[in-house]
Amino acid sequence: ALVRLRQRDQRPVAQMLLIAASATLHFTRPVIPPATRAAALAGPSRSRRGGCEMVTVAASLDATEAALSSIRAAPAESSAPAPHEPLASAPWRHAFSTLVSHRAFVSDGFGEVAFKLEEHWEFAVGAFTMEDVARDVTLLPPQFVASGMRHQGGVYNQPFAAGFSFADVDTRMDSATVVMLNAGFLVPKLASISLAMLEATGLPIWLNVYLSKPGLATSTQLHTDAQDVVLVQCTGRKRWRVYRPPPPGKTPSLDPFARGKGTDHMEFVEEDLLIDTVMEPGQVLYIPAGYPHTTDTLLEPVEDEVASQPSVHLTVGVDSHIWSLSYAHLRQHALTRAGQPAALSDGAPV
Repeated sequence: ALVRLRQRDQRPVAQMLLIAASATLHFTRPVIPPATRAAALAGPSRSRRGGCEMVTVAASLDATEAALSSIRAAPAESSAPAPHEPLASAPWRHAFSTLVSHRAFVSDGFGEVAFKLEEHWEFAVGAFTMEDVARDVTLLPPQFVASGMRHQGGVYNQPFAAGFSFADVDTRMDSATVVMLNAGFLVPKLASISLAMLEATGLPIWLNVYLSKPGLATSTQLHTDAQDVVLVQCTGRKRWRVYRPPPPGKTPSLDPFARGKGTDHMEFVEEDLLIDTVMEPGQVLYIPAGYPHTTDTLLEPVEDEVASQPSVHLTVGVDSHIWSLSYAHLRQHALTRAGQPAALSDGAPV
């Protein structure tokens, strides 16, 4: 029988390993630390409807998506930071911990449903700007600053050369999105945000910054990633389209967490469109690992201050799959330790 191991399982470890070893479903849901899971499922739900605009979706939100979108994670304006806590990081800690410990997110959202929060995180507006980029981008080694490029029929990251400057970044942004990879490890202003998510989840994380000028028909090609990500818009606007994951059986030889990269070109399937939204400063979007998404900044003209700003957004990723913290990896290890094959005859994982 196909056994789906969910976060709410409370079985002893030995029994869970036994079930994992006998399961045939390639289930990749990431593992949430027991303390976070237990606290969320034992406590009352804090979900309530907010007043901000709903995300445009291809079909009506079902009850689960509605509950997730209406999570209120931002701290009240009167909230004070904990003793000895830096003022700037306090709202991030509150928001991340509230989001990831919310009953709806733990039981039905994490790793399963893409959604956009209805509320605005006002503290995130202007939290990282092009002025910050100009000051901090050269703190990163050149291989950590890159933009997408097409080469021999594929799409790849093109890093900057040693000795690059902010002027080089600004010039590259005329035709492509520039990403500051792993910026949360190297930029002091972003380190506290990374630490806030690390402490909230108890899982490995990273933080990237994406920079896009208005008018890009394709900011990022349609692709999937191995991380569950929380995207926070700081300045400018960017359009996001998120799609339902394609059946892995259609492309069994390809990694479902790395589609649309290199020479693998994903096709748009309009009936699989889940979210089509323009992110405004202070808005938050969650995308599970393996969900195809694409972005652009070719937007309808709007006469306001935001329209002329480059899009700067933070992507905070949870690296549970990269570090093998999923039930699929647990099952593979259990099979290997039991002396059983952890792959099918064609090499695909069990």
